[in-house]
Amino acid sequence: MSVVNFSIPKTLNKRVIQTIKERGFISKAEFFRFAAIYFMDVLSKPISDEDGRLDYLTKKVSNQVTDRFKDKKIHSLKDQLADL
Repeated sequence: MSVVNFSIPKTLNKRVIQTIKERGFISKAEFFRFAAIYFMDVLSKPISDEDGRLDYLTKKVSNQVTDRFKDKKIHSLKDQLADL
């Protein structure tokens, strides 16, 4: 098994310690192993339900709109739909 060392800010450390106590982890090492595995599983897991798919797509659209129209003036919705 390889060893990984890293530092975390005090505020995060307090949250980690609290979570360890609440969730019953044996150590910080166990907590961070669990967190790493959970993170990788979440990233590789396909979206299986409609609510998850809708949340995912909503976030993607929001990011695209933010990136595309950042610092640009957009006409009001009323103006955009005036000719309909």
